[in-house]
Amino acid sequence: MLSKRSRSWPTISIIIAILVVIIALPQDKRTFVPSFLKSPKLHYGLDLIGGTQLDFRISEREMREQTEALQNDIARMEEEGAPPDRISSQRAQLQTIEEQQRTIVEAIRTVLERRINAMGVSEAVITPSYIGNEKHLLVECPGVVDTQACINTVGKTIKLEFKEEYTEATDEFENEVFARVESALARITESGETLSVVGQDLSDELGVGFDDEQEYFYDQLPGGLEKLWDQSPDYGVKKVEGNIKVPERTEDGVRTREIPGIFISEVIKPKETKGRVITDPSLAFEHLANTMENAVHKERTDFPLENVTDPVQKSLSEMAIGEVRTVQIDDETSALLHLSSRIDGVEEMEASHILIAYKNALSAEETVERSRDEAETLAEELRVKIEGGESFEDTARTYSDGPSGAEGGSLGVFGRGMMVPPFEAVAFELGDGEISAVTETQFGFHIIRADKAPVRTPDKVNYDSLVLNGTEDLLIQSEDLAAQVREHRIEREEEVAFMRSLFFSLLPSGWKDTSLDGKHFRSATVTLDPTTNLPVVQIIFDTQGAELFQELTKVNIGKRIAIFVGGDLVSAPTVQTEIAGGIAIITGSSTFEEAKKLAQDLNTGAIPAPIYLAGQRTVEATLGAQALHTSVEAALIGIAILMLFMILMYRLMGLLADIALLIYALIFLAVLKLPLFLFSDQYIVLTLAGMAGIILSIGMAVDANILIFERIKEELKKGKIYKTAVETGFERAWPSIRDGNVSTFITCIILFTVGTSIVRGFAATLGMGVLISMFSAIVITRFLMKQLGKSPLSENLEMFGVKVDV
Repeated sequence: MLSKRSRSWPTISIIIAILVVIIALPQDKRTFVPSFLKSPKLHYGLDLIGGTQLDFRISEREMREQTEALQNDIARMEEEGAPPDRISSQRAQLQTIEEQQRTIVEAIRTVLERRINAMGVSEAVITPSYIGNEKHLLVECPGVVDTQACINTVGKTIKLEFKEEYTEATDEFENEVFARVESALARITESGETLSVVGQDLSDELGVGFDDEQEYFYDQLPGGLEKLWDQSPDYGVKKVEGNIKVPERTEDGVRTREIPGIFISEVIKPKETKGRVITDPSLAFEHLANTMENAVHKERTDFPLENVTDPVQKSLSEMAIGEVRTVQIDDETSALLHLSSRIDGVEEMEASHILIAYKNALSAEETVERSRDEAETLAEELRVKIEGGESFEDTARTYSDGPSGAEGGSLGVFGRGMMVPPFEAVAFELGDGEISAVTETQFGFHIIRADKAPVRTPDKVNYDSLVLNGTEDLLIQSEDLAAQVREHRIEREEEVAFMRSLFFSLLPSGWKDTSLDGKHFRSATVTLDPTTNLPVVQIIFDTQGAELFQELTKVNIGKRIAIFVGGDLVSAPTVQTEIAGGIAIITGSSTFEEAKKLAQDLNTGAIPAPIYLAGQRTVEATLGAQALHTSVEAALIGIAILMLFMILMYRLMGLLADIALLIYALIFLAVLKLPLFLFSDQYIVLTLAGMAGIILSIGMAVDANILIFERIKEELKKGKIYKTAVETGFERAWPSIRDGNVSTFITCIILFTVGTSIVRGFAATLGMGVLISMFSAIVITRFLMKQLGKSPLSENLEMFGVKVDV
């Protein structure tokens, strides 16, 4: 009898194989699977998809100076015999700074990650790098080619700030802004300073934004700067009233908000014509229609899906929102489709009702005095009269307690989910003109008439189509264009202007600067509230900070004090009472981890370790796409040549090795799409170096098979039967395979530990490939060889490349 384990093992293997195949499929082919299987995808680095890389150096000079000063103070206090509590306080401060030095890289990385996420970059990679004694952070933002915007957002000084609430745009505030504008303008026009210098000086102030050198296509210009579009650099520095648009998170999601303000701007060089990547598929279709002779663009809004002809209708019903797909209409026509949105049809009906309310029923007027039983009796009597021929409308006007009574009881058209459940359940069962039995809801008793029976409205779609006509290579052309649209490789020539702008907001930011900042902050620690036993964050200020904090809390009782780290709001506790003594408690953390994160954020903001931009690199999206295409092409050619070589050299064993190689490729592809260790939020990011590691690991997978097959051939030549030759071949080849792969894997670990980000990408994919190649060679190939031993083919030695002497 088979053991329980032996019966369950094939089932588990089949389930894992199905999952691997599903994950390896492209995302647009996984529409039929659960949501958790739709999300895995490949994560590309800059050199494959384009984007921006920034190198930030962490300056520890101030931390070292503070450490040295504290050590000198402690030594001096010990010599002078200072009180132990004072020495203990200094030691605690020294210990805090030393701990900050140990965790500085991770702390600053967390702040930078938060800033990048705010830009909407979902696949950014932040990698620590060490050059001599210098600590660096390499920030890679795939898909972001606006280098200056990335620098302005990510590279801001990380500092701790405490701010008061300030939200009203008073005349006093506006006058203050205008005065600041005039002061900045005077520094340029009267003192001879440049806009670049003034902008850098003022950019850290609240409500001020500065773009040192920004490229704008016309539709990207902030409001008001259109006046400078046709101007030359000789036009000089100008003051312009306008606005900027910023994303704002609300309960309903993220929306764009216009912030009015004043620009001090200048054109820095003449306009140029530049290729602009079209990311919106609708605009890409429009551009292709304008540049191709055989293409026509159509835009459909709120179009009934049932009115769309097949096969377009079938494709639209299957497509995901935002998807781009090709469809063959006939031999001479194909189309590219982009589905913007889909509105599912709903069941609707038109009805009237008469409501007989009773005392204390929901929404009943005070004049209603009848009891529940009296209301039910009256409703039954009215229904009988209506059934006897009396007018429903006249009865409603006379007796109905609902607001629709004046309209003869008409409720108009409504869909499912718009009425209370008891009413809806009855109404949607009625046919045309049918009158219901008396129905009770929380409002009273209803007599319902279906003016129009329930019908389902058609599904509606908003979509664009690009119809292509022709006879030669039409399908290939369609697929190629669709790939270009999906990968954002469609460009059009547009003029671009180059401007430098300093912006002063006329809308209060919601917070006002105070004199309390990181210089007055000592530490933040997590403790437990003795009353609630919930985690709280305790913050401690120095002597001057304690005085400032006491004054700040005194004038803001009942209001919030915001705590910013690196320009990002991390907490905004409400002041309950005036706080003296320099120690404050922040409540509201529901878990220890939440409180720990807040304390870490506060300590990070107080770290005197500014970051400086040490280098930058931008890769255009088109270059990245070309590199990706070339890499994939090289990998496919390499695999094809290897597979052909294996078949020529080892015949049937080579074919089995090729099958194992394909399985290896599927497993590798699936692993690359999954997070590291399955449940982390870190992924292997594919770069050109990583692609090289993948291709090399494919060769190593074949190396293992060659060692095994040569051993098997030797055993077969000695006259051993197939089964014995296979077992012996694997047994004798294993030490060589193990030693070679282990040494390679150790090398990968060393490269990953000490190498730069490029080397680490190569090491990660090569190491992963080594592990999977060992699995494919030892497990998969061995399984296939054993299965072959059960067939008559195993007796034909020539099928294994072994010459038989006659």
